[in-house]
Amino acid sequence: MAERQNSGNGLMKGAVIGATIGAAAALLLAPKAGRELRGDIRDTYIRSKDKTRQLASEAGAKTQEVAHQVVRHASDLAGKTRAALQSAKDDAQTAMAEEQKPN
Repeated sequence: MAERQNSGNGLMKGAVIGATIGAAAALLLAPKAGRELRGDIRDTYIRSKDKTRQLASEAGAKTQEVAHQVVRHASDLAGKTRAALQSAKDDAQTAMAEEQKPN
C-alpha cells in the first residue's frame, strides 16, 4: 500500500513539475510584450505555488491518516500478542499444577 501511495505522490509531483515547465516554456516562447510576459509568468508562478501548497496539505493529511491506521493496527497486534502470551502462561501454569498433583 505504501508503494502505491508513494507512486501516486511521485506521479502527482511529476505532473505538477511538468505542467509548470511547459507553461513557463510556452510563456517564454510566445511573442508578447515584456510587461505582459512578466505578468503571465507571475500569474503562472502564483498558481503553481498555490497548487503546490494544496498538494502538500493533502499529502500531510494523508500521512496523518496512514499514521493513525498504523497506530491502530500496532495496538491491535499488541493486544492480541498480550492475550496469546497470557493464554500460554495460563496453560503452562495449569500443566505444571497438574504434574505436581499426587496420583
